[in-house]
Amino acid sequence: MGLGAQVLSTKQWMRLHASYKQHGSGPEFWQAYRDILDTVSQHGDAAAAANELARLAVQFGVTETALFV
Repeated sequence: MGLGAQVLSTKQWMRLHASYKQHGSGPEFWQAYRDILDTVSQHGDAAAAANELARLAVQFGVTETALFV
């Protein structure tokens, strides 16, 4: 696994970051977010994946606050 507290692979982190850079907080970003969450949830800890993605959304500036599970 790669960046993001070892929950997301480097490729997944890079995809999310690239989507944010290209689309901001638009629907394309949220589609990438959901796709990554679905993939990670199928092969690992869904709660950890959701928390990591929420943390990244705040870090990128997509949202000011996030709820963690």
